[in-house]
Amino acid sequence: MHAVRMIEKGEYDSLILRELMAESGELGQLARKLDEMALIVLHRDNHLRLLNKVIPVGVSLSAERDFNRLLETVVAEAQAFTNADAGTMYLLEGQELRFVILRNTSLDLKMGGTSGDPIRFKPVQLYSEDGSENLSNVASYAALKKQRVKVADAYTAEGFDFSGTKAFDSQTSYRSKSFLTTPLENKEGQVIGILQLINAKDAATGETVEFKDDEVLEALIMLATAALDGYIREATLRQEIAKLRIEINQPRRTRQVEEITDTEFFRNLQIKAQAIREQNRK
Repeated sequence: MHAVRMIEKGEYDSLILRELMAESGELGQLARKLDEMALIVLHRDNHLRLLNKVIPVGVSLSAERDFNRLLETVVAEAQAFTNADAGTMYLLEGQELRFVILRNTSLDLKMGGTSGDPIRFKPVQLYSEDGSENLSNVASYAALKKQRVKVADAYTAEGFDFSGTKAFDSQTSYRSKSFLTTPLENKEGQVIGILQLINAKDAATGETVEFKDDEVLEALIMLATAALDGYIREATLRQEIAKLRIEINQPRRTRQVEEITDTEFFRNLQIKAQAIREQNRK
């Protein structure tokens, strides 16, 4: 019955029936058949979720031309898929991760993006002053190692420094617990940002739980990264074109100036200006 309930909730795992499936009798045969059916159901449900949720989001992301709104949509949809209470987006600039979006449902907090409220937190440095990798911060760790990091409880986790998180909690009376930190890589494998989700909520109880691996979230992250990368590439191309236009126009401007200064009218104007300056000095 436990396995059936897990199937209904979409949380089935073959480990639930592992001992029964190892038996050779009818019970073992029934357990193996149930496991086979459960995996088929889960596979079908995941495809339906991809069709019903991820694809429409992917279409909207690819059509979004406002960069700030694009970033907000990525964070908001990731929160919705994982039932996360909070979400943060960092963009990689040089050797630091800059906060660009911060959302917290419980605190009714929206910063960055189109909110009009700038994020005042300092960027996360990828490297320490001595040049060593900053592996104590979970966001910089994920960026440097290109690894997704799941933390069940920030207050008991080992290996990471969550002092900034704890200071935020102290100021806001919040309790940050579970974290899912994901590097966003472009098609060349370069990290362009970090998506961090905080405090996954159990849909039934509202209790903060650990984040789970999810194919739908995986697909969303891939689509979101592609949209971000496409926008960044397009913006970079526009900047390069604008720079090229300036460089092309500069010789033309130089020739135009030379043509003007080489005229008799301009030479006469210079002579008159010099005469006026000398008159003023007397």
